Amino acid sequence: MKKLTALLLALMMVFAFAACGESEEPEPETTTEAAATHEVSGLVEDLSDANLAIYTEADQHLTFNIENASIESEDGIKNGDTAIVEYEGEISNGDTSECEVLKVTDVAAVETTIEGKVESVGSDNTVTISSNGKQFTFKTDKASSVKTGSTVKIKYAGILEGEDTSHAYVRSMEVAETTEATEATKGAVSIKAVDETVWATADVNVRADSSTDAKKVGTLKKGKKITRTGVLSNGWSRVKYDNKDCYIASSYLTLKDPAAKKETKATKTETKTETKATETKATESKTETKTEATESKTETNTVTEESQSDTDTQTVTEETESQTQETESQTEATEPQTEETEPPTVTAKGVVTDVGSNSLTLDNGTTYNLKGAKVDGSLSADNAIGQEVVVEYYENSKDAVSVYPVGGSKSLDSESGTGSATTIAIILALIAIAIAAIIVFLRNRRKNAA
Repeated sequence: MKKLTALLLALMMVFAFAACGESEEPEPETTTEAAATHEVSGLVEDLSDANLAIYTEADQHLTFNIENASIESEDGIKNGDTAIVEYEGEISNGDTSECEVLKVTDVAAVETTIEGKVESVGSDNTVTISSNGKQFTFKTDKASSVKTGSTVKIKYAGILEGEDTSHAYVRSMEVAETTEATEATKGAVSIKAVDETVWATADVNVRADSSTDAKKVGTLKKGKKITRTGVLSNGWSRVKYDNKDCYIASSYLTLKDPAAKKETKATKTETKTETKATETKATESKTETKTEATESKTETNTVTEESQSDTDTQTVTEETESQTQETESQTEATEPQTEETEPPTVTAKGVVTDVGSNSLTLDNGTTYNLKGAKVDGSLSADNAIGQEVVVEYYENSKDAVSVYPVGGSKSLDSESGTGSATTIAIILALIAIAIAAIIVFLRNRRKNAA
């Protein structure tokens, strides 16, 4: 019995020591600090052999190995796109060898179109074009497909700084419409032959062709006449200018001679004035007859009748003069207010991508002619690129009227004075007519009272 009790006590001690060993506290886990993640973005210059070269806003050229990075791109990374690179590690003086790229996000570029004449084609896959008085040299594998003297449209992505194309990447290049195609297009415009004299309703340009893009060969002043030989279906007229076939927009021409219209109005006014003068003479004649008839009365009555006759004559004369003045006022009031007809204008909004000496190009690829346009004082050739602006230009042409930043005001001279002056002239004419009518009414009343 004692032996059994001792064995049980020994087993209990073994279990107790085992339990104590299991209840010891575990060793603390070792935690590793997460590496810092950085981000840099730039214009894609090249992508080859899993190496991505970008040009940053800080004027740095950086090349990353993106072999193990995740790529987010809708249509593949292309030169001229913007790439956002997320990486771990540090960049030292442009060296990215210690960086591990985690993710690359591709932002597709906005493409811009420039049109110009080919000046030269280089053996190094370059083509030089002239546009808006500037020369641009682009590198493209399609350079050999164009010829010197042809007109091309180049679509590029990236940045075009003045004439520097080092960061402008050609996406496509095509030859513009040839001369033969242009002639074929002209043939599609119908023309009705005429032989008539027309007059200009405003100072209007005379051009070598029926388009606002055609060369300007002269100006037809307002009121001057010219011989029209044809009316085109596209809204232009063919005219003889310096013994040559030239073209003027039909909306600026009229078949009515403005000088003849003024002469007719002047003749009518003179006729009315002469008629009034004749009536005045007839009235004076009647008055004299009446005066002679009353001379047989007494001296007192004669003096009275003569005085009354003088009064009547004066009244009729003043009435005639008033009516003449009224006629003149009506003539002046009905004189047409001739105004120069301005073509309608429209506006376009966009970001400025290029500024020339007399031109401005938006990110939609359209270049506007700034010659004669009013440009907001806050815009200049140095700071305009990259700004979002509003361009007001004539419809059916690219001739700008005004340019000002989005969110700002035109800060230009108002041109609404003509309409106000016309309104004031009409009001003054109506007042003059009313005064003349009142005078005639008072004269008639005095005459009836006498």
